[in-house]
Amino acid sequence: MEFFEAIKNRRSIRVLEDEAVVPDDEVVEIVKSALNHTPTAFNGQETRVAVLFGDSHKELWDSAEKIAREKNKGDISRTLERIEGYRNGHGTILFFQDRDVIKEFQEKMPHLHDAFEEWGHQNQGMLQYVIWTGLEAVGYAASLQHVEVAIKPEWNIPESWKLIAQMPFGKQAQPLQEKEIVPVEKKLIVVK
Repeated sequence: MEFFEAIKNRRSIRVLEDEAVVPDDEVVEIVKSALNHTPTAFNGQETRVAVLFGDSHKELWDSAEKIAREKNKGDISRTLERIEGYRNGHGTILFFQDRDVIKEFQEKMPHLHDAFEEWGHQNQGMLQYVIWTGLEAVGYAASLQHVEVAIKPEWNIPESWKLIAQMPFGKQAQPLQEKEIVPVEKKLIVVK
């Protein structure tokens, strides 16, 4: 799929099926390429990723459900429905920020202390978008989530890695909804 076609087709898909659209190794290659080639401020490369397949993927969303049930006493049927859609997917990409790298830059350049926090968020957004578009390009549906989950010790995630977001992916199992696009004339100024 051509790059801008993948950008155009990318949507938040929350109902997924556990079907491998491409081999798992190809997903890992998308992530590796994105990690190596997505820019970061000062080339800090503090973005980190874990890719979960199989039981680990399911256990992550089991933990999200358990936490949601413990923390919410009201009607959480919509939340549980969404979690089920993610759990039914093929895998999850976890996005982290290595806080040790950020702290090192903040110590080297204290006058930019707060800027490194902001740039770290921008770095995350670029990486997430590159990976999401890469998944779309090979036929996977995905969405970006920010829910509380439990990270299992056997996944060997270093303590300095702070969880930022989750991206469940799989075969699309819901109809595609049209998205409203604000006219470009309201969003773009060209100065010559």
